[in-house]
Amino acid sequence: MKKKIIILDDIEEQSQFFLQLLQEANYKVTITNQESQLLDLISNDFPDLILLNANFKDKDTYLVCRKIKVLEMGEDIPVIFINKNQDSFSPEMMFNAGGSDYINYPFSTTEILHRIYLQIKLKTITEDLKEKTNQLHKLIPHYQKLKFALEKAKLELANRDKKNQISILPSREVFEKTLQQEWLRGARQRSSFGDLSGTNISLIMTQINDFTAYQNNHESELIDSCLSIISNVLQSTIKRPGDLVGSFIKGQFVILLPNTDQDGARTVAQIINSKLEKLQIPHHYSDFSEYLTFSSGIATGIPTQALPPSVLIEVSENALNTALSERQTNVIVIDNF
Repeated sequence: MKKKIIILDDIEEQSQFFLQLLQEANYKVTITNQESQLLDLISNDFPDLILLNANFKDKDTYLVCRKIKVLEMGEDIPVIFINKNQDSFSPEMMFNAGGSDYINYPFSTTEILHRIYLQIKLKTITEDLKEKTNQLHKLIPHYQKLKFALEKAKLELANRDKKNQISILPSREVFEKTLQQEWLRGARQRSSFGDLSGTNISLIMTQINDFTAYQNNHESELIDSCLSIISNVLQSTIKRPGDLVGSFIKGQFVILLPNTDQDGARTVAQIINSKLEKLQIPHHYSDFSEYLTFSSGIATGIPTQALPPSVLIEVSENALNTALSERQTNVIVIDNF
């Protein structure tokens, strides 16, 4: 995008010289000889730099510069004075008025372009620094919350016995073995008693939204601490002896719920979402939310020896992918078979 420059000048020959030079250098240039129009252009066009004729007839250009700097949009815009009369020009007064630089006659095209380039470059760097500072100020309170959550989690873990202190979730292999056992148990129950009630098995597969972006922008220690907190939230929610929480890949969790229909599984997923939202763990690199959130896929089925237990995983994965595709927070998709 072309950088915008406004020229306030009442000398036609001089303004046309600068117009031609700057347009050839790929700048977008606006010329005016009216102070009021200049101030309006600053507020409406957001220029990157202003050139002022220091020898404007019957006008105090130092005062004009002060007026520019009083404007909210003009405060950070560099102002360069064009000076053709050394006797009437005061660099000290120019700097005191808020001017950034000046160009003396006779004009050198190389010098003019270099001075303009440097001032616009400095303005861009200053704006970037200000934006990063503002982002940092927004991040600090969230990281303070996260630090408080981490300390609270550590205190809670310190009050548990050694077994409960371990926040590492069962691996995929352990989870699949448990699923197979529950699947066979449900299938035998159905075959022996011919009763489908109470044999439903539900599987919740839940994933942290935009977790890859979270990993790419945070230190591993912070990532592991957040996953530890989330693991504890999941384990504290799943309380029945036969239920199991596991981890497939980093940022993705599975929850096995024997003897649970789709309504019961949905309720569990909603409770988990609510608990995670209350933690307000910052995630400023997500398109979903400024905090960590979940998307979940739920599969509910009746175990049978005619189907392998892996079908429960496949169906829940498909449901999770559907939930993720909606690009919204706390989406829960359910599939039955």
